Parts: sequence; C-alpha cells; structure tokens
Amino acid sequence: EKIRSVVQSGNEMLDIILNSKLSAAADAGIAVELMRAQAPPRLPLSDAELCSLVVNLMDNALEAAGAPGLEHPYIKLDLHIKNDFFAFTCENSITPEWLDRETAPGHGLGLEIVRQIVTRHGNLTKTEYGRDFYRVAVVLPLRQPLK
Repeated sequence: EKIRSVVQSGNEMLDIILNSKLSAAADAGIAVELMRAQAPPRLPLSDAELCSLVVNLMDNALEAAGAPGLEHPYIKLDLHIKNDFFAFTCENSITPEWLDRETAPGHGLGLEIVRQIVTRHGNLTKTEYGRDFYRVAVVLPLRQPLK
C-alpha cells in the first residue's frame, strides 16, 4: 500500500519490481530520476529471469546510493524500446570506497547473475563507472534472430 507508482512502462511485472525498489529509494532519501519508462508488455525473459535481473540491478544501486558519505545520492533509470530492442539503464551515485570494494575480487555476485541472464538473451550489456557514478546498461532483443 505504501509503494509509490512512479514507473508505468507498459510491462506490469517490471513496473511492480521497479516501483517497489524506487519506493525504498525514496524512503532512504535517495533522489530518483526517470528519463523514459517504455517497455513492451512481454519481454523475452521468464518471470524468474526478469525478477532476478531487475532486483539484482536495483539492489546494487540502492546499496551504493545509500552508502554513507554521499552528498547527493541518486538513482537514474532509462527504459525504452528502439529498433526491436529493449534497453534498460540504471545509473547511481557511489563513493570511491564503495567502488573499491565492489570491484575487488570476490564481490559482484549480483552482477554475475545479471551477466548470466543477459548471456542467454543476446549478451548485450555495458558497465561504466567513474569516481562518483556507476552505470549498467542491458539491451534485450525483442525478436528472435533469423536463422
């Protein structure tokens, strides 16, 4: 009942997951920015894969943006369809300490789960980071390639 309906992308499962996580972000004082919110009603993922993918990305973003010492904690999302592909980009604020810990050996289980799912569905992912941001983009083909 307390979940704010921020995302209305056209994909009910995705909206439920994102609205839950973004509500938690707002409750934690993390600014939320939604660039675009467009998704197909059905994605080429099982419900379990969609849930694992988005929950892992959002949990990582919430943890990083909620780290102590951030002056302006934020999460920025961009979801859109282009040329038979669905693109999901999540960017969040980070501290240098969080980045050092996350990129150390033995960490990153959530991103490994994301990579496994994306590998089964086109293998299109990109990770970028700097001293104060971390961005993950996942692109899913909406059509099966011709054989």
